[in-house]
Amino acid sequence: NADNDPCQTSGRVKSSVIVNLAATGAAQIIAASGSTIIYVCGFTITLSGTTTPAFQFEYGTGTNCGTGNTDVTGTFGGGTQAASGQTVATGGAMTQFSTTASQALCVNPTGTAPNIQGVVAYIQQ
Repeated sequence: NADNDPCQTSGRVKSSVIVNLAATGAAQIIAASGSTIIYVCGFTITLSGTTTPAFQFEYGTGTNCGTGNTDVTGTFGGGTQAASGQTVATGGAMTQFSTTASQALCVNPTGTAPNIQGVVAYIQQ
């Protein structure tokens, strides 16, 4: 229902954040802001690395979502295709996933020498 989904609500301005990571371990890409929720409307990520690079989105508090770390997606990538470059994209008109209130959003790259670049579109309210 468009009335209940921030990503579908007309007139609502989406924000975006660039993702550019070349290391393993969770990294914050969107900071928590008070008691707001982060609604991810879509993302496009290009993934490459030496051996089975992969990533997933997580939320939590503290440095790089280190406290209360919770996965919000499954793992993307991880196959031999990703070693030479693979693009993962989601999007459309509706929320793809969200955090709970007062949480930051992080991306967690894994594998050997992962390189993750792209953009995440979101609404924080």
